[in-house]
Amino acid sequence: MGLLIVILNYRTGGLTVDCLRSLVGKLDEVPGTRVLVVDNGSGDGSSAQIAEAIAVNHWGGWCELMALRDNIGFAAGNNRGLATLQTTYKDCEWVLLLNSDTVVHAGALRLSHQVMRAESKIGMMSCLLLSSDGTTQNVTRKFPSPLRQILCAFGLPWMFPKAFGWADVYDVPEAQLTVKRDCDWLGGAYMFLRRDALEQVGGMDESFFFYGEDIEFCFRFHKLGWRVHYDPGASILHIGGSSSDPTRVGKKQKNIFMWQARYQVQRKCYGILAAWAVRAGDISAFGFRKLKMLLTGKTRTDSYRNVSDALGLLLKPLRP
Repeated sequence: MGLLIVILNYRTGGLTVDCLRSLVGKLDEVPGTRVLVVDNGSGDGSSAQIAEAIAVNHWGGWCELMALRDNIGFAAGNNRGLATLQTTYKDCEWVLLLNSDTVVHAGALRLSHQVMRAESKIGMMSCLLLSSDGTTQNVTRKFPSPLRQILCAFGLPWMFPKAFGWADVYDVPEAQLTVKRDCDWLGGAYMFLRRDALEQVGGMDESFFFYGEDIEFCFRFHKLGWRVHYDPGASILHIGGSSSDPTRVGKKQKNIFMWQARYQVQRKCYGILAAWAVRAGDISAFGFRKLKMLLTGKTRTDSYRNVSDALGLLLKPLRP
């Protein structure tokens, strides 16, 4: 039974071609591997660039391009790829959601497949993610429960790590990135999925446009009893942020997407009261920081401007 790799492209044509090139010679690590590139209404010519690369390099035997008319968001774009499991790729038992700004190293597909076959309760897994400079990226995080988020908003896990370090949702000790283990949630750059689990859990929540969908996705896997696993025994290169850099998404719009996702995760996973509590905590935390800077005369700093901008966003409806 084969593997379907879904790569979502949004205005990263060159990077997507590089990602496809990195897969050449590695597809036989999982027998029956096919690749589907979904262009998310890029409108910049990258769809044609990818189609040309597939034709020129004779990748058509294992790679297909699906071009969407509009940018429908990260979750919905990936779901259009996942929908082909019911039509074109009915025989695929495994799925890999792979970011376009990645380079797949030898052994990553093989290891993921072997781990998933050996551990029948793992529904999703990821591997070691490396930056261009060779440093390790933190792909594993804790679920952002309301209490954790509020404590982080006030900076308590970093100011008083002995008392509140348990609430740090963002980072893990460097040593943990070299240890295979189960975790709360995985970043969406490399998500190797068991089809049986996917069909039970369902696709990504399309009410998320950008950011947060990976948290809610993993939350549902846990809720239904599936393990979410990390194994650094293999690796990929992940550039990161390519579809959301300033040339593709404006800074203000990107910030709004991030704040929207923050409260949407709370609402979807913990309820509406949790979303309002976390937003109130954020407003209070930023208000306290701004007041402190006013009293200490630090009003001409970048930190003051950033705090003021964030507070201004949160005191109004969050609309892109």
